[in-house]
Amino acid sequence: MSNNRRHLYPPVFTVNTSGGFPQHHQPHHQQEAQQCTPAAGRLEPVLVPCWTFPPAQVQAKRRSCRGMTSAGGTLLVMVFLVVFAALGLGAYQIWKLQRELVQMKQEMHIQSESRVPQGLVGTQSEDNSKTKHTQAAHLIGKIQNKASKTLNWEPRHSRAFTEGVVYHNGGLQVNESGLYFIYSRVEFLSNVCQARDSLLHTVYVRRSRHVLTLMSDHKEGFCKEGVDMWTAGSNLGSIQQLRQADWVLVNVSRPAMLSTDHHSNYFGLFKLP
Repeated sequence: MSNNRRHLYPPVFTVNTSGGFPQHHQPHHQQEAQQCTPAAGRLEPVLVPCWTFPPAQVQAKRRSCRGMTSAGGTLLVMVFLVVFAALGLGAYQIWKLQRELVQMKQEMHIQSESRVPQGLVGTQSEDNSKTKHTQAAHLIGKIQNKASKTLNWEPRHSRAFTEGVVYHNGGLQVNESGLYFIYSRVEFLSNVCQARDSLLHTVYVRRSRHVLTLMSDHKEGFCKEGVDMWTAGSNLGSIQQLRQADWVLVNVSRPAMLSTDHHSNYFGLFKLP
């Protein structure tokens, strides 16, 4: 045993009472060392018995370091687990939201496909019914034949149109019986007149061999002395009951005095629903 200790630790020598402290004043560890020595006749100093305090302290330090490392590793693993759990939960929530968004888009697409054709069909049927039953016309003025009191109109150019009715020789023929709003405006313009002159504006209907007046306007006092140019306008409009194949026309007393402005003279009608 002492041989092994001599190789592991540096030799420690003790002295007798002549070289130092008396025996009863020596430290406790030296007294134990003297008790472990052989016979007193030997002069060789004896080795101190094995003391394990420094290795024990190192071992304690090593144990304490290992304990701290284990606790830190456990804490680090727990932190990683919490982070991974949070990332996994976030990824699951994102996937869930994406799935719900895809489902909502599919439902909206199905609803739009199921509704749009119905709306289109209804719109087309309504448009077809309106086109089928629409009867309207708007005519604008044109240069008149001074010999005829029945006015002629422009049915195609500019804003003029006819739809569902027939225009011929200044008249509009309706194809269905019903209520119609009829309107007409004329403008007279001249530099020659007499104080007793009058202007007559009439809208009438020709039905078979009968002529019926629908509206009429009579103007007087438009001529003023000392005026180079004078104008006078007449407006007529009302709702009238018409029959199928009726012709509606406009008469004026002095067609030669009509203004040449196309948009100041017009005539039209449309069927009420």
